[in-house]
Amino acid sequence: MKKILIIVVPLILIALVAMGVCSWQAMQKIQTLPVYSIKIIREATEYHDTETFYRLVDTEKILENAATEISTAKINDGVNSMIYSTLELSNAYENLREDFVDISKSALKDYISTGKVNFPDDSSEMQKWLKKSGVDTCIINNYSKPVVIDGAAYSTINFHNAAMNFDFEIEITLQKISDNEWKIIDAKGFEGYYLGVKRALKIKLESLNVPIKEEIARTFEVKKFSTEVTEGDEYGFSKTLKISLDADFFSDKPVEKIIGRVILDGKDGNAGITPFELEVTNAENGVQTFEINKILNPFVKQDSDVMKHGFRKSALHIEITEIDYLDGTILKEIENLPDWN
Repeated sequence: MKKILIIVVPLILIALVAMGVCSWQAMQKIQTLPVYSIKIIREATEYHDTETFYRLVDTEKILENAATEISTAKINDGVNSMIYSTLELSNAYENLREDFVDISKSALKDYISTGKVNFPDDSSEMQKWLKKSGVDTCIINNYSKPVVIDGAAYSTINFHNAAMNFDFEIEITLQKISDNEWKIIDAKGFEGYYLGVKRALKIKLESLNVPIKEEIARTFEVKKFSTEVTEGDEYGFSKTLKISLDADFFSDKPVEKIIGRVILDGKDGNAGITPFELEVTNAENGVQTFEINKILNPFVKQDSDVMKHGFRKSALHIEITEIDYLDGTILKEIENLPDWN
């Protein structure tokens, strides 16, 4: 099966037509089916027939959808809505979305015309993210035969990102524009690409952090903890989650502080993360008890659920991510892959 690499995420609409020649031979006489138009689009891509490609692919609509889905996912994942104002979030979203559309249009034009894309040295934020995400290694795994419903045809394309080692799906929609032609008018599922990259990064980071976590655990290992929800501010808006933590502490050189985070799993699959620091300058080796206070904010969904309904102890996790020594040395988990800084 012949496969065409894609350069940026919206170029999935190119890769989706990179299917085996043999699979089309039996259908070449059935020119009224949507699969035949996909064959024509594939050939237009291969032979750099820009007129045919743009006639049969609504690039404006697809690029806008890709920009909206990926920019929204990136904003939701990368900022804290409790810190930034609505206006700041809106501006950040629009900047990312416009950046995405601009670079994708340019990349698509280059690819259709020449089969190559040249990224400038002064790449924008979104362009750097796309390059690092391994979009140029994406190939088709398989696809579903287009199904016609109420005059529109639908097909799901499954892709594999070789660089980051994950699969994702894009659903395309085709509309008949003449007796013998169907046009790709829509494509959805680009958010899945962003989430796939995020999961792959997490897996790679976890692998790099295994020896660091093991070394941290030899110095400070959480054995058990108990919790209690108490009143918070004087106005009754917030409450405090008090955590009593027992940890096995052992170090052959003086430690200044232990840094970690309290992770609270939410019912929607998201997690609320609260960082904490423990001053341990005078702590002795052996099992020690430490106190952590987490303010429960009623405007944060995970915290609000705890305030209203309580929580399962298994939903709360305590992770130690850094140890600062008095001599100035630091043992710390890697937060970003070296080439993603």
